[in-house]
Amino acid sequence: MRHGTDPIDTGIAGAGNASGVHATGVHANHPSATGSDSRDSSGQDHSGGGVNPGDGVDPGGRVQSAAQSLRDLLPVSRFLTTDDLHFRSVAASADQAEPGDLVVYRIGRDCPSRLVADAMARGAAGILTEQVLPCPLPQCIVGDVELAMARIKVNEHNRPDRSLLNIAVVGSAGKTSTTLLIASLLRANGIRTAFQSDLGSSDGVVQSTPSQSLPSGSALIDWLAEAVDCQCQASIIEIAEEKARHGHYDAIEFDIVVVTGSSSCAGDFGPSGLQCVLDRLAPQGVVIAPVDDSRSMRVIRDSGSKLVTYGIRKAADVSAKIIDQSGGMTTLLVSNDDTTVAMETPLCGPAMAANHAAATLVGLLLDQPLREIAEKLGQLRSIPGRGQRLESFGHATVILETGGSADRVRTALRTHRSMKSGGRLLCVMAIDEQTGTENLAEIGASMERSADVAIVTSTVGRKRQFLSTSHHVLDGVQKVASFRLVADRGRALQWSLSEADSRDTIVVFTNERYPNAHQQRSDLEELSRSVEQYRAEQDANGDASETTPIRLSIFG
Repeated sequence: MRHGTDPIDTGIAGAGNASGVHATGVHANHPSATGSDSRDSSGQDHSGGGVNPGDGVDPGGRVQSAAQSLRDLLPVSRFLTTDDLHFRSVAASADQAEPGDLVVYRIGRDCPSRLVADAMARGAAGILTEQVLPCPLPQCIVGDVELAMARIKVNEHNRPDRSLLNIAVVGSAGKTSTTLLIASLLRANGIRTAFQSDLGSSDGVVQSTPSQSLPSGSALIDWLAEAVDCQCQASIIEIAEEKARHGHYDAIEFDIVVVTGSSSCAGDFGPSGLQCVLDRLAPQGVVIAPVDDSRSMRVIRDSGSKLVTYGIRKAADVSAKIIDQSGGMTTLLVSNDDTTVAMETPLCGPAMAANHAAATLVGLLLDQPLREIAEKLGQLRSIPGRGQRLESFGHATVILETGGSADRVRTALRTHRSMKSGGRLLCVMAIDEQTGTENLAEIGASMERSADVAIVTSTVGRKRQFLSTSHHVLDGVQKVASFRLVADRGRALQWSLSEADSRDTIVVFTNERYPNAHQQRSDLEELSRSVEQYRAEQDANGDASETTPIRLSIFG
């Protein structure tokens, strides 16, 4: 499902051409700029294109590449019945394999006996697997098939990450907003840009909301190769913490790593996601980090990476100060060295100010003037679920937030309370049992401090656990009787709309764990339609005060 007219497209719709890339200084020594170097860090040549010496042509006239050595691609793997395995290409499946292909066995997805029979019948060169199969064909045993496939794919596609200015965005909060701000900035400067985020993706030509989770491993390599085919000069990847810790980005390198929010630098075991991403920083790469986050700063300095900083409280290479927040607009003063410019944006709050500062640093690294950066970042007017405002004359303003941690809820409520135009602040908070008892209690305390009217409801499909979960929210509340409990999210939203007048502000936190961009955008659109439908009914029936009061029940 594509959303060509959604608010997200306001600032980033329409891919630019390739002009101006070298003029803006996009990595002057980068292969995408020079087009001359195709060797990786080990010195191996990955240049490709056309028919190379040693390539053959099959009877159908198709070009067959020279055999690849699996030992060279996966030096730490183990081989069964052979010292190496040479193959032409990787088969899409065992029943589609051609002679000389490599067949991949994925535990839990493929039937081993069927796969072995098809591989032998079709003349496969061997099998890539995580466990030994009862088969006379040569086998390559690896710890993780998906990570091994990423290594194979990156060689097959001639290192697509080295043909782009590759930017990683990592952190606990603000990744999606920062990704879209950077994409907006680069595209406004005529740099064709591909991006991956929780709200959608683009290959540089088409924007979409895929029904799959953010790609990593071999799927990410395929996406990067597609971006290169679309003549992109830059790619921006939102990093998933757990996938980074498990090596799903180890086959590629990043030219810029942008750290947002506060990084979770401590885990129960092993390195953090930030440390793993820093290991994939190119030799000439740069890290953009928040000076206000001491833990991230310490990890980055320990890694020896080149560092530039941004902040909203401490002195940094780029600082952003909020000087006014009112009427749904924020005015920032953005400073770099002895230059300061004013920036006006509808993306409000301290967290968004920090995201703008991080995106500003990317522009400065590409030799763009600070004033132009401020103007172009201001073109991104709305991001779904990140302070998304639904305004209509004569009705209360509704703000949609995806929420998440207790800290994000607290920051959002403070921001919206400071910006309300004289009326009350109503908060509709969806919860589930997976949030954790301590987080739920902190959320309850934040709602009591910041909201004039607090309504607790359940996330979609979690009504059965609502009553017990809501008790954890009330554990952090002093005046328990002031909270309203409504299990059905739709009825909670409808009641808040009927209760509010035109000067009030209603903040809705979905707190859903969306598995993909399609589901997130669909849920936010459903909420938007519900608000619009209620407003239309209200307008048709006259003044809101004349409507029939809605009776509430906990499980209505």
